[in-house]
Amino acid sequence: MDTTVNEPVLSVRGLSKSFTLHTQGGTVIEAFADLDIAVRPGECLALHGPSGAGKSTLLRALYANYKPCSGSIIVKHGNSQVDMATASPRAVLSVRHSTMGYVSQFLRVIPRVSCLDIVAERLSLHGEKDDAAREKAGELLARLRIPKGLWNLAPATFSGGEQQRVNIARGFIRHYPILLLDEPTASLDAANRETVVALIREARSAGSAVIGIFHDEAVRDAVADRVFTLRPH
Repeated sequence: MDTTVNEPVLSVRGLSKSFTLHTQGGTVIEAFADLDIAVRPGECLALHGPSGAGKSTLLRALYANYKPCSGSIIVKHGNSQVDMATASPRAVLSVRHSTMGYVSQFLRVIPRVSCLDIVAERLSLHGEKDDAAREKAGELLARLRIPKGLWNLAPATFSGGEQQRVNIARGFIRHYPILLLDEPTASLDAANRETVVALIREARSAGSAVIGIFHDEAVRDAVADRVFTLRPH
């Protein structure tokens, strides 16, 4: 029996992050301090706490968008381990390419690139043939109720909810061992929230470790195994 399946794919130890406001006389704002977290394959950990408790900051630190002040973020990356807190830019990009996906609250709109190609790119970059990638992208966009008439348009003029669904499609079109979700259902109606709940459950069944912020209590209860509460400092 392979016991490694029960080992964490992401382990946080003693993680702290603060911001120094140099334009405000050097005021220091502490986002969080001395956090310990471990997440295993197939688990969903919900980050919970009031606004300002550091939930989104923590997700960005896990993805290496923010550099923590202290502590480690150990990611199982293939047959190796990478500390995202100290990793080189090349190592961070490697983790993001194949191990860690991230669905932010907002889609970074790419001019003149169609909605279909934005989603399909995630598969093309991993060797999927373009036609097959676009077919799978179309299936997922349809599942998320993006009208087919919009697929060949750049999403710059889409509504906020439509852009969020394109963002979700990008995040879920391929398997990531670790998936970070920042309020994935915030702009969605009830039917699309249910679709996202189903996608999260499918990702977990495929072995993804999911860490997410879910302000919708019903969504959180539907997908999360555990809740990790952050408190403002």
